[in-house]
Amino acid sequence: MIPPRRPARFAPIVVLVGLVAYLAVVLAMVTAPSTARAATSDPTAWLTPTMPAKCSEDAIAEGNVAGCLITNWGGITDKGWGKPPFPDGSSNWKWLGWSYNGSPALKEWEAALAANATGIGRVAAKQIKAPKPMLVLLEGFLREVQDGGYRINDAIAYNFRCTSNTRKDCSGLSSTSLSYHSWGLAIDINVSANPELTYTPGSGQRTACEVPMKTNIPQWVVQTAEKWGLLWGGYGWSGGCASPSATKSSILRDPMHFEFRGSVDNAVAIAAHHGIEIHQECDDDVCQWVDGPGTDRSEDDDDSDEPAYDADVDRIYGANRYESAAATAEEWSRAETVFLATGENFPDSLAAGPAAARLNVPVLLVTANGIPDSTREQLERLDPKNIFVAGGRRAISNDVLDEVEDITGVEPVRVSGDDRYETAEELSRLSWFSAQSSSVWVASGTDFQDPLIASAAAALYGQAFVLLDLRNGLSSGDVQYLQSLGATKINVVAAPGTLSRAAERDLNRIADVEVFDAQDVSDRSASVWKDKRSSRKVALATSNNFPDALSAVPYTVLGRGTPIMLVPGTCVPRGTLREIDRLSASTVTLFGGPAALSRDVESFRTC
Repeated sequence: MIPPRRPARFAPIVVLVGLVAYLAVVLAMVTAPSTARAATSDPTAWLTPTMPAKCSEDAIAEGNVAGCLITNWGGITDKGWGKPPFPDGSSNWKWLGWSYNGSPALKEWEAALAANATGIGRVAAKQIKAPKPMLVLLEGFLREVQDGGYRINDAIAYNFRCTSNTRKDCSGLSSTSLSYHSWGLAIDINVSANPELTYTPGSGQRTACEVPMKTNIPQWVVQTAEKWGLLWGGYGWSGGCASPSATKSSILRDPMHFEFRGSVDNAVAIAAHHGIEIHQECDDDVCQWVDGPGTDRSEDDDDSDEPAYDADVDRIYGANRYESAAATAEEWSRAETVFLATGENFPDSLAAGPAAARLNVPVLLVTANGIPDSTREQLERLDPKNIFVAGGRRAISNDVLDEVEDITGVEPVRVSGDDRYETAEELSRLSWFSAQSSSVWVASGTDFQDPLIASAAAALYGQAFVLLDLRNGLSSGDVQYLQSLGATKINVVAAPGTLSRAAERDLNRIADVEVFDAQDVSDRSASVWKDKRSSRKVALATSNNFPDALSAVPYTVLGRGTPIMLVPGTCVPRGTLREIDRLSASTVTLFGGPAALSRDVESFRTC
């Protein structure tokens, strides 16, 4: 007979130990610097927000973007996210009343999207669809805010349509009107509690920016989104409200909406900063995203598709864009003329590079209201007799011009028009005064990449550069100016979808037209050098921002000439490497520091 089991006398001790452990855990939760704990400390909705500063290039490249905004507008396709099809009214497009999701025309586009494998609170598995690098950011954001105590009842990312302030079904519009949702680069959360509304000042209110918006999103949720690179629609569109005191007669706020305006490389860097590594693996030009950091190509690998290439590499750069422009100016021992352009926004700066190249002088960068020390030093060293300032007073204030005159003793001449196109024309007229150019390079001013490509080609080939609005037909002034240059050949650098049929028709009426429209920005940049047989030197600049390439454009004319090509910040595309190899360059100069062009670019790691 088995004797009865004796009572376990250590049970009270176990209970006591358990209670002590529980109290220790609770104490740790109360006192430890927990992200979730800090997050739930203030659930108050953020009704009148103040925007943080724009992220620096270094911060974006490192992926450490907490407390700042990634606001790089335009050129989604050129940032590596692919070129979607566009509704053409055919039966392959099925309008659901809110999107074209699931249309036969979108089969391949949607097949490339990834989806969340598991649920996130009330967000079901596979509910969030986006390109893999973007999905990582969205999942990180959603999980962190839900762990912090903000309840998400509904969320949608991929939603193929045009923007909400246009016709969502895209009727009569172009691909430039597609919403970030069409790429899966945006997410809307808790829609009913956070409607998109236009606000205007009420009684006793001076500006729309001080009108409280309707939202249940607290500040810490917005700050969490910014850690993951997302821009909040609650700040407002069309420039937004920098603070509640900013002057606006009306403002459209969209607090449900968060979007990512960076590149694929930027997304990968942000994910890596949060400890999530992903990389692409390609086989026979079919690429897929894989978890993990990836591995470098072995020296023993034999890939006949890779150009055998070896070159000396040097860099021209400084700690920031202003110092980098100053470092480029060091290539001139002296300059009778200097061009000044803003380093903050691209529109008024785009034509400064080819104008300076035409006169074989450098471009220096300033801010809207000040002169960086590096620029000041170069103005003193170069001792120019003529100084041209690109852009109006919004781009560069009169105070800056006064300061330039104090430094140099030269009264600067402002070159500007009513908009970016008139400013570009005035700069072109200045540098091509009474001269003709049988070949002309043209690009649209809606983004900075195509103008940089076209202006670099114009500079090296010694031909005129003209900035045009290619979304519509040419104005009579555009036609007259092209004709005044004596153009018989017009080279157009245009990302797919940016050259309208009307504009191409009008250009063909003036001269023979050749369009450089490769889908990838690096391929477009390499293609413009097809008529150059060889070059001892080649230069590379990032395609993710404009200042380094802008100041590099005048460099093209020094010595025997240096073709400039745009590349991503972390690798050299195969097409670019083949073009460098074809030109038989023995030296490759990188414009920008490791934050702009990484060590992988320096070692010609392919992508």
